[in-house]
Amino acid sequence: MRSRSHKLLLLLSALALPWASCLAIGAPPTTQPATWVTHDLNVDLHDLPQRYYCDGLEQKFRDVLLALGARSNLTVAASRCETGSRSPIVRVRFSMPEAPGRNSQGAMIVQTTAAIVRLEPGHPQSLQAGDCELMRQTREKLLAPVLRNAMSFNLNCSAPSPRGVHFNLSAQTLQPLSNGALMAAEAMPSFKRLK
Repeated sequence: MRSRSHKLLLLLSALALPWASCLAIGAPPTTQPATWVTHDLNVDLHDLPQRYYCDGLEQKFRDVLLALGARSNLTVAASRCETGSRSPIVRVRFSMPEAPGRNSQGAMIVQTTAAIVRLEPGHPQSLQAGDCELMRQTREKLLAPVLRNAMSFNLNCSAPSPRGVHFNLSAQTLQPLSNGALMAAEAMPSFKRLK
């Protein structure tokens, strides 16, 4: 009798598990208001171990910023990469959601949810295993000044991991719930590629 009750309990648990996970997945995310804060930065990269074409470098920066929650109307322009230089400059202009502060009166409010974003080869898709040094310099010169929340990273570019993941960076960010719908409300001026 005890064995039969135990089996019935296990069966009921197994049947209930998918329903419980559906309820958890279907639960709405906790939202919080934020304001768009604009950043306009030049990222001066030095002595990269490989050469980057401007278009590819711009795509990597664009993908990383979008993954971290940047507004979709960002602009990225790279220079000093057509000649095969290993020390290009990337100019980025983008907006990130931040918790409202004292100076955010009258600013556009966006609903966000907190998330932990992990960057590594293949996520976003444009990042490759050879981009470790690029990501190390990007963290120091772009992400650390902009992301005020916790960041953890493994960017030891000289010693690849035995598991095959050569680098990773995780950051706590605010993700806009409707990034695309808010883009048209306030278009940022674009700029041309740096000479």
